[in-house]
Amino acid sequence: MKETEKYTVQYGHGVDDGGCHDATASECHKPVVQAPQDLFNHERGDVDFCGVSWQGAAILITKFQIGLGALSLPSTFHILGFFPGILCFIILALTTTVAGYVCGNARQYYPHMYSIGDAAELLFGKGARELTGAIYYIYLALVAGAGMLTTSVALNTLSDHGTCSMVFVAVTCAGAFVIGTGFRSLEKVSWLSWIGVAGIVVAIWITAIACLTSSRPAAAPSTGPINLDIRAFPNATFSQAMAAVSNQLFTLGASGTFFSVSAEMKKPDLFTRSLICGQSFIVITNIAVSSIIYGKIGQYLASPALGSAGPLIKKISYGIALPGLVVTAVLWSHVAAKYWFVRILRGTPHLQSNTVVHWSVWIASMFVTVVFGFVIVEVVPFFDSFLSLVGALVNPVFTNILPGFMLLYFLAKKPTKAVDRIQNMDTEPSISARRWLQEAFKTYRNGWKEVVVLSVACFMILTGMLIIVGGTYATVLVIQASYDEGSVSGVFSCVDSS
Repeated sequence: MKETEKYTVQYGHGVDDGGCHDATASECHKPVVQAPQDLFNHERGDVDFCGVSWQGAAILITKFQIGLGALSLPSTFHILGFFPGILCFIILALTTTVAGYVCGNARQYYPHMYSIGDAAELLFGKGARELTGAIYYIYLALVAGAGMLTTSVALNTLSDHGTCSMVFVAVTCAGAFVIGTGFRSLEKVSWLSWIGVAGIVVAIWITAIACLTSSRPAAAPSTGPINLDIRAFPNATFSQAMAAVSNQLFTLGASGTFFSVSAEMKKPDLFTRSLICGQSFIVITNIAVSSIIYGKIGQYLASPALGSAGPLIKKISYGIALPGLVVTAVLWSHVAAKYWFVRILRGTPHLQSNTVVHWSVWIASMFVTVVFGFVIVEVVPFFDSFLSLVGALVNPVFTNILPGFMLLYFLAKKPTKAVDRIQNMDTEPSISARRWLQEAFKTYRNGWKEVVVLSVACFMILTGMLIIVGGTYATVLVIQASYDEGSVSGVFSCVDSS
């Protein structure tokens, strides 16, 4: 079945009823649309893409979410104020949990889905799939590149800038390619994620405890009184606040990848359990660590936060976090490459067979992804701000807007998990998007549960649009200020990034 053929058409009563022997002529020639088939064949194939346990899915969710963003979260509390910062983070956590629930469980109703691009096609047509898919891939590759860059920071720190920073990025890029290519399924990557999560969590806790036990912040003046400037409430401009909100969303912005996690689970119906375990651990850990670090360091925060407790603890923390940072680059590169791998081979026997075509497409997808991430990291002179810009423009689409529209779609269609899913199929013309939106907004008449879901969906969509506009505006101002101050570095730079 080709990629564009989500549904199959048979005649008569179906393939298992013995043909049309017992049917009338009109029934025999009446087309019967069958439900879309699962992307992966669970019984045949050289490669098993459905081997992730619910525990493995939980650790993948945790690794997706606790990586680069967790190291910049304490600084958002200083901008937003401690109490509003925590409240904002909790609201975003709840929003992204709802988004993750919708994305991870959508395949139980539409098993042909593998990425959020497939969801966009279901909602708005093929054009939306191509646009969303392209943006999704670019986003994944950029985060993979950010993982490579952060790993190079760790290597620079540990080696006291032993060589050109570009060399460290290139080494990480090569490592991500070799490791990521060797593991074609997320089941194998999930084992690496256990190591990655452990390394990151231990490193940030070491930093937090070191900050807690220190008499004065490492970045503060060595003598005299200090002012931590700990803010219970915000003292920031609108653009600064929106930049901080965008950074918090980036910390929790992996909801769009949960389609892929669910697609490779042994039992996708247990995804909700994985989501609750992973997301709860992330939220509790981030709030606890960030509160401790900000409470003891205040305005003397380092970015990334692992450098907040002084040079020695910084080296120890980066040494422990190094495997986790490498796994971040591997994991995001793997998922980005898998997007094109599935797009190209979907519906062909090569998808799960050890053929030359299978390996050629997989190796090429990984190679292009890691090279793209490497080039962007080295070419863009303001990569941190550029990543914030991409996060402000893209993250809300995957964490707020599309999941919000998916909630509206489910309200309107009310799909079931039954085998016969003709009523769920998107066989209406392009105007159907308008129709199901109209149907969704009429469901408030059906009771308070529908009203709650409708309200949540609208809240997600509206806040997503606000973050896109405000976050993009704020990031552009930061980039402009960097140019005005002359702090923008050159391309392919060897400057010490530690």
